[in-house]
Order: sequence, then structure tokens, then C-alpha cells
Amino acid sequence: MNASKEQLIQFLEKRVLTPAEHNLRATNTIKRKVRITRIRLNQLKSAEKVEEFFWNAMASDNGIDSYTKIKEIDGATFEDVRKEFKVLCGRL
Repeated sequence: MNASKEQLIQFLEKRVLTPAEHNLRATNTIKRKVRITRIRLNQLKSAEKVEEFFWNAMASDNGIDSYTKIKEIDGATFEDVRKEFKVLCGRL
């Protein structure tokens, strides 16, 4: 792992969570999903757990729903930052 838990979360905050939350077209549902994701990420114990959450979230029903809703407002999603996230984790 190249990055710390904090670095991974900061990356996701900057690239996905904060822009989606502050998007002028963000619905209350999107804002709630961002808040829940943020809470879950911060509860994780390690960078490895953040990485695991990231990859699992994209395949989950909630993750797919979030992807759809954020794409409707032209926001960036976890899927859009996969390659950069992989590099941060030292997997590419």
C-alpha cells in the first residue's frame, strides 16, 4: 500500500464526495449517500479496508444506485477515478 488511510479518504473526498455533495443539481438523496459514505470511510481501520470498501462499493446495489444518481448530475464517481485510486494503492 503506497497511501495511508487518510490519503485515500482525502483523494475520494476531493475527487468524488465533495464535488457530488456541492453540485448545484445534487438531490437530498445524493447528499445523504455522500454523508453515509463519508461516515463509513472514516470508521474503517486501515488503508487496506478503505481500498476494500472502494472496490466493493462499486459492485453493491447501493453503489450502483449512487453511480446512477451521480451520473445524472454529471458528477464524478468511484468508477471515474479507479485508475488513479489503483495507483495510490500501489496496484498499478
